[in-house]
Amino acid sequence: MDTTTVLLSVLLVVAAIACAVAIWALVEMAKTARSVKRLTDDLDARVIPLVDKLDVSVDAFNAELLRVDAIVTRFEEVSERVESTSRTVHDVANAPVEIVTDLADRVRKAWRTRKSAHTDVDTTGQTPPEADAATASPADAPTPTSEQTDTILVSFDDEDPIPTGTDA
Repeated sequence: MDTTTVLLSVLLVVAAIACAVAIWALVEMAKTARSVKRLTDDLDARVIPLVDKLDVSVDAFNAELLRVDAIVTRFEEVSERVESTSRTVHDVANAPVEIVTDLADRVRKAWRTRKSAHTDVDTTGQTPPEADAATASPADAPTPTSEQTDTILVSFDDEDPIPTGTDA
């Protein structure tokens, strides 16, 4: 046997082994391709309904968000109305109190003005202690008699009240 025959025999065996390996690789690739095909079919069968359910869920969530937005908008409108009504009720409830307080301040001021005008100087030329009462606090002021209160008139316009009376 010469060397060429040996080499050809070795080459033939190597080629046969290479063909066997190639056939085995093709079979494995075919199996892998079938497995991948089954996997993609299974994913299509499972994922598409999940995507459809997800789409429905997102639509339902968006509808609920719109509903919640409408509720929040109504709540804002109602709270604005409640605030406006509260302010109106507060103003209506406090108006009489403010009028009475203003009237009391005007009467007190008129009383002080009238009292200081009549008692600033007595017959001796000295300022009597009652004149200091005009600068004292309202709690320190003497209570007017019914005759004195009958002669005080109070103006309700923006001008200062003008005390008048029969003995002025």
